[in-house]
Amino acid sequence: MATSRSTPILTQPSSYHPPPPPARPKISYGNRDRFSPSLADEESSPMGTVGFELTVFGLDHQNPDLACDHLVRVLNDLRNQHTFPPVNVWRGDATSALDYAFISLSSSVSGPCPDLLEDLRLLLNTLPDLQATWRLCNGPDHTCCVFFAFPSDGEAQSMLNPLREWFRAQRMSIMAEWTTHPLSTSQTCLSFDLFNSDDVDHIMREPPFLRGCTLCPGRPHFVILLYGGEVTIGGIAGLGNVESSLNSHLRQRYRHDVIVGSRVELEDDVYCAMLRDWPSTQAFLHNNQNGLPTDWFLYGVSIAKPTLLFSFNTQGAPPNPVSHPMPFSTSKNVIQPQLDYFHSEFGQFTSTLNTMFDHISLAEQHLEQNNQTLLGMMSAQYLLSDYHMNLLLLTNEQDHLNAQCDRYQDQLAATSDLPTRQHLQAALGCANDCRSIVAAEIEQVRKETQAVRLSLAAHDCLALPISPSPILSPPPVSTLDALPSSTLPSHPSHVRSCSPDDVGESRGMPRPRLQSVNDS
Repeated sequence: MATSRSTPILTQPSSYHPPPPPARPKISYGNRDRFSPSLADEESSPMGTVGFELTVFGLDHQNPDLACDHLVRVLNDLRNQHTFPPVNVWRGDATSALDYAFISLSSSVSGPCPDLLEDLRLLLNTLPDLQATWRLCNGPDHTCCVFFAFPSDGEAQSMLNPLREWFRAQRMSIMAEWTTHPLSTSQTCLSFDLFNSDDVDHIMREPPFLRGCTLCPGRPHFVILLYGGEVTIGGIAGLGNVESSLNSHLRQRYRHDVIVGSRVELEDDVYCAMLRDWPSTQAFLHNNQNGLPTDWFLYGVSIAKPTLLFSFNTQGAPPNPVSHPMPFSTSKNVIQPQLDYFHSEFGQFTSTLNTMFDHISLAEQHLEQNNQTLLGMMSAQYLLSDYHMNLLLLTNEQDHLNAQCDRYQDQLAATSDLPTRQHLQAALGCANDCRSIVAAEIEQVRKETQAVRLSLAAHDCLALPISPSPILSPPPVSTLDALPSSTLPSHPSHVRSCSPDDVGESRGMPRPRLQSVNDS
């Protein structure tokens, strides 16, 4: 299934208006069966169609020719229900499998006729999974292209496979890739054409980090065409409200309704306008082929020559800076070395900053590990303190039970009263049971304390034992101790059974709770 592209979002100024209703030329199509879409080579494209073509995205792209075949089938199906002029279909590239193809009017149609192509574009956009736009520039489409610049061919080739693996890990499909050597620099660029413009935006926000450094991505300079035959003038940045000034001059020189819509793009450096018809566009370009009139601007300011936006994008949207009269002709030679030096220093600073960030990140990881170890040791220390407290309480309780058992035995030896002896024997048995329970709990606490100490000595991730079970209390014997042997109760119901709650009440303090790592 073909991959769809998201529609580019354009910022339109308040002076923008949609193109005028198409003024249809008088063209007789004849028998429409004669005008099925034809495949053609771009080299044979007539000059009259340059800049007046459509790009259709979302086509089949298993091989280089499949997109054209798919588009021809779509156009043949549409022709059965709609009427449109004969067209030619061009493939995007001879060797790469692309998901788009180009459409232009046949040479049998006189004139560029952007209105007819606009109708066809709107018709194609009603189909699912397809998106038709005005062709951006000559050659491959640039809307989903991203590139990375490297100082040499060797470094570029060494980063090619890591970049492919990075794209694969990010689940970004590569439609085409190529290596270029821009004439303006001595660098080597690795360019990748993706299927989705959202992926390009993601790369610009979060560049790839490979081999210890962040690769700086770039995108080709271009302006999206809103209509065929759109004209542009570059180099207007810093001149104020140039858009309204140019619109006023055009209306005065030609006619008041010559401009259908205008806008400013590329950080207010490029003026774009749609004129009312192709003859007006031709007249404007022909009359100003050597530049705009000097009286249109003050202070001797000169800007770029008007051209078609399609040609402007084909040239890579070259920066046409505003040129002011300067007292010294060598000022450029003085500034350029400074800019080159600043660019070199900035590259070194960026590399140093990335290295520093890597060291900081590593230090933060070590600090986090140390904090976790320290937290575990502190938890173990708190747990040891809790164990020691419980062990002290259990030892005291064991001593108290031993004393009680000795006292019961002495009282048994000193009395011969049968009911009293029965009560004393029952109390002695209960005390012995509780003494056994306390002894077992003391042994368990000692084992767990030893396990915590071993964990601390190992300086490893502490897996602390779970707290021991609640301690059972010995029988309350304070009442029996307070009575002389001659006044012990004669009824067995007066001897209370042992329970954990009774011990707490008899001693006036709650039973301490053994805490685990989670409790601390």
